[in-house]
Amino acid sequence: MISGTKIKTFTDNIMAFRELVHEEIHPMQMVAFLEVMSTLPLTVSANHLREKFGISQASASRHCRVLTDRAAPNRGGYDICRWTFDPTDHRTKYLELTEKGHELVEMLNNRFK
Repeated sequence: MISGTKIKTFTDNIMAFRELVHEEIHPMQMVAFLEVMSTLPLTVSANHLREKFGISQASASRHCRVLTDRAAPNRGGYDICRWTFDPTDHRTKYLELTEKGHELVEMLNNRFK
């Protein structure tokens, strides 16, 4: 059984992340952002998320897109990541942090010291 203290800490951390980004951010979008901020450049793509976390390609693409400035043609995203193309294969694109994303990393570092 997981202790109430650990559950509360986990819940508090999720709520803090939601407060910093958006109140309805999906947990997989949080995970995708954490992957972008903690891995090497040209690593996190929809395919990377699909393989690593066992989610569908459609779901992985949706979670990636919402982190960018445009989640859908008529709906903005969080603008904490942007797409960058693989220099050797322009069919492949990866997420990288925007300025707003770097600011979020700093806020998360301060929050979770």
